[in-house]
Amino acid sequence: MALLPIDLQTLFTQATQVGKEQAVQKDAAPQAQSLQGAQLVQKTEQRDKDVNETHDQEEGPEQVKDRARRGADRKRRQTAENRKAPAKSAAKDVVRDPALGRNVDITS
Repeated sequence: MALLPIDLQTLFTQATQVGKEQAVQKDAAPQAQSLQGAQLVQKTEQRDKDVNETHDQEEGPEQVKDRARRGADRKRRQTAENRKAPAKSAAKDVVRDPALGRNVDITS
């Protein structure tokens, strides 16, 4: 099949358009990638700015306990121990040496 002069004339006039289309296709991948990267940055910035909804934690070692309740329980235990401690110490007569633990023997 031979090329006719009219076909050549049509091809020459469209050669500039073909070159432009090929250049656009060649640059389309990096442009799409940069656009996708910009959208990802925008989403992460939005996520950082948003307030996250909290969820109740289930039972386990990672659960945070109520500090006020723990403090109140600790105070109750300490007061109960303090009430019991003087009664026990009064019942036992222990002689203590005031120099105990102050002298160090360096001779061997």
